[in-house]
Amino acid sequence: MSSTTITPQPSFYGDYEKGEEPTNWLRKYELSLPTTATDTDKLTRFELQCAAASPAEDWYANLPTADKATWVAFRAAFRTRWPQPTQVALMVAQKKERIKAIVLKEEEIGVMIEEDRGREWGHVRWAKKVARMAQGFNDTQCRLLDVVLDNTPEILRDLLVDNYTSWTDFEADVTKVSASQLHRAKQRLVTDRKLREDMDKLQTQTANDHKATQPPSQPNQAPYSQAPLLTPQVPQTPQAAHLFAPAAPVSRGNLFYGYRGYPQTPTRRGGSPADRMRTAAQFATIPHHPNSEAGKQAYTQQLQDWHAQHGTDAIPNSQRPYPLKPGTSPIGSRKCFNCGMATMPPHQAYDCTNEPVPIQETKWRETVSRLVLRTLAMPTTPGPTSNVQFVANTVPAQYNIPQGHYPTPAPTYPQYSYFAEPYELYHLTGNEYGLQQ
Repeated sequence: MSSTTITPQPSFYGDYEKGEEPTNWLRKYELSLPTTATDTDKLTRFELQCAAASPAEDWYANLPTADKATWVAFRAAFRTRWPQPTQVALMVAQKKERIKAIVLKEEEIGVMIEEDRGREWGHVRWAKKVARMAQGFNDTQCRLLDVVLDNTPEILRDLLVDNYTSWTDFEADVTKVSASQLHRAKQRLVTDRKLREDMDKLQTQTANDHKATQPPSQPNQAPYSQAPLLTPQVPQTPQAAHLFAPAAPVSRGNLFYGYRGYPQTPTRRGGSPADRMRTAAQFATIPHHPNSEAGKQAYTQQLQDWHAQHGTDAIPNSQRPYPLKPGTSPIGSRKCFNCGMATMPPHQAYDCTNEPVPIQETKWRETVSRLVLRTLAMPTTPGPTSNVQFVANTVPAQYNIPQGHYPTPAPTYPQYSYFAEPYELYHLTGNEYGLQQ
C-alpha cells in the first residue's frame, strides 16, 4: 500500500447496535482507502477495523479462503452476512403526515432567524424545508400542495395562490412576500379575532341570561294547547219575549286567547304570510347574502363595518339594521330567533340546537317581528254596525274558565297578544262587543 495517509473509520462491530448500519459502514470504509490500494491491502485493513471480540471479528476469522481471494468476492460474502437495508415505500397518507410535521408557527412569520451560516426569514426557512421534503418524495406535480396550504397559518395563506406547478414556484412565492404585507395581515387577523371574541362573549352572556330566566317545566300540563271556547251558561229562568229582538241570531266569537306559556317565536295570527313578508321587506335595507363562499366573505365584511361604525355593544334598530347571516331565513318569516331558521316542524329558541346567530341579529329579528305585528294590528276604520235595540236587565252570563291553561304568574308579551294588558276576564255587558249605552 502506498504511503498515503488513511483516516481510520470507527471500529466495525456488525451487531446493528447504536445505529450502526453495516452497508453504510463498508461504503465509508472503501471511501477512506486510496485508489491505489490493492485487494490484499483492503482485506488486511478490514481485519484491523473489526472490533475485538465482536461478531464482525468472529465472522472474518471463520470466512472461507475463497471469499478472501479478491475484494469482489469478499464484498459479496459481506452482503450475504449483512444484507442491504430494504427501501421503505411510503404511502401518500404517510407522506402527507411527514409534510404536516413541518410546522410553521405564527410567531416565526416575518421574523429573522439566526442560522449557522447567516440569517433567514422564518417563513422562508419553512418553505425550503417543505419543498425539499416534497422533492425527496419525488412529488414533481405538487400533489402534496393541498396539505401544505391547509397547514399554513392564515397570515401567510391569504398571500399565496391555490395552485403551483412546481415546488420551486411555491418556494419563490413565499420568499417574495414582503414584511409590510405580513404586518398588515397580522393586524387584520388581530382585529378579526377581537371581533369574534366580543361576539362570543355577547352570545354566552345572552345564553346565561336566558337560562336564568327560563320558567320551570310543567310536565303535567300539555304545552301550547289551545284553550276551548268559553261557553256561557245562562240561568234557566223564564224570560219575557223581547219585543225588539233581532230577527236573526248573532254568533258570538271567542274573546279570549289561550295563553301559550313563553313563546320565543311568533305563533299568533298576525296577517297572512304574504302580508308579513311585505311589511318586513321595508326593514330589509341591507343585502342578505347567499350561503356561498363569496356570500360568507361579504357577510364578514358587513359585520366588521357595522361594529366599526356602531361598536360591539350597540343594539340594532330601524336606523341601523343588522346584517343577516347567510343561509338563514329572511326577517318576518316566523323563524327561530336563536338560529334564524324556519324549519318544519317549527321549533322555538329555548329548545333550539342549531348554531346561534350573533346576539345583535337575534335582537334585530325580534325587533322587526314586533314592528311587523304592530303594523298589521293597527285598527282600521270600522264598518257600519247595527244600533243596539234593547238592553235586557238580566243576570249576566256566567263563563266556565278552564283551569290550567293560564300559568300564574306569567309575563306578558304584547307582540303575541291581542290585549295590551295582561290576561284578565272581560265580562260582556250590553251587546256582543260590550258597548255601553
